[in-house]
Amino acid sequence: MIRIKAIKPGKWSAVIIVIIGLLALFAGIRSMYLSWYAMEVFSQQGSEISGDGQQLVDSLLRSVLDRAFPAIGTERRDRNDSFFRSLIRMVTNWNYRDPKRLIVAELPIMGSYDLPISSRGTSAGVNRGNPYDPEEDLKDILNQYSPGEIEIDTVFEGKTGEDGRQFQNPTRTQLDMEQPVVLIYHTHTSEAYRPSKAYNYTPTDVDRTVDARYSVVRVGRELREVLQSQYEIKTIHITTFHDYPEFTPAYSRSLNSVRRVMAEHPSIKVVLDLHRDAFPMRNRGEEQSARVLSAMRVGGQDIARLMLVWGPDTPNSAETRKFAELLKNKINNQCPGLCRRVLEKRTGQYNQQLSDYSALVEVGSNANTMEEALASVPYLAKAIAEAINEIKE
Repeated sequence: MIRIKAIKPGKWSAVIIVIIGLLALFAGIRSMYLSWYAMEVFSQQGSEISGDGQQLVDSLLRSVLDRAFPAIGTERRDRNDSFFRSLIRMVTNWNYRDPKRLIVAELPIMGSYDLPISSRGTSAGVNRGNPYDPEEDLKDILNQYSPGEIEIDTVFEGKTGEDGRQFQNPTRTQLDMEQPVVLIYHTHTSEAYRPSKAYNYTPTDVDRTVDARYSVVRVGRELREVLQSQYEIKTIHITTFHDYPEFTPAYSRSLNSVRRVMAEHPSIKVVLDLHRDAFPMRNRGEEQSARVLSAMRVGGQDIARLMLVWGPDTPNSAETRKFAELLKNKINNQCPGLCRRVLEKRTGQYNQQLSDYSALVEVGSNANTMEEALASVPYLAKAIAEAINEIKE
């Protein structure tokens, strides 16, 4: 016969306390164990990111978490906890009125960040980032993307308004070839290409990365090397990130960077803002349409097509338009059709007020791989060198 020993009523409270204590101890050890491994996932050791880059990654992680889980940014103003809530928090380390704790229970890494109240652009709140260019007109993107379906202010290949127009050569200027003459920078520094086997990366946003090895910074570095090694044109390359952790002020940040470098090197005349274009690619049909505009085959190799963007709202817009046309012609003289066109924006400056020889160059798009973008660099470098010979007194 099995005998069950009854526990006296006075001992039940002690048993419950012991059970709760063991559960709390187990939850604490489990949380510490998972948190240690989670921290390793985001470790930057060996990734060639340090200093300012580490701060960018940290800030970016906060932004990603805020976008993916808006609730984790919420925070109660009332700090007067009730006895019941304080007791639960003491035993379980869980605040049932804080939705962030529900996420932290499964993703301990998120508990390391003290995120402020979520905001979407209110005057009192925090607005971290913006996936859209404030100077980019959606109509312009659509117009160059799907000519058969878009009916608004249609501007396409072959219907650019440039047919029959003749542009004079830019005004000549004195160049000191013993000093830096060309400046390359990137307003949207994180713009990246379609991942490939050789250039595979983990995006930090849609078609973007803060790893400069896989963004337009890699293209700018290659362009600088070709200009200096093959054409002996001294070139400065700004690799500062201007679109992270916040995207909206990218143009004002890059403007400050360029002004600072030009003040140190007044010999700089040619100022190039390297970007990559973007198209919607939500299905196979859109991908194929984007590829038609973004790539062409030259000598058995797929290379990224180029495009220049011109802003009309600068005092020197007439001169920058001439320079853009000169660059386009120099590119297409080497390979007809490689440079799509000069996209004339309806509004915007795009920092082109800095020099009469400023240009915004789109090197491929999000439909291209890094290999294809790099393959177009020699053509762009030669066009720049020939354009410099044209403007040099």
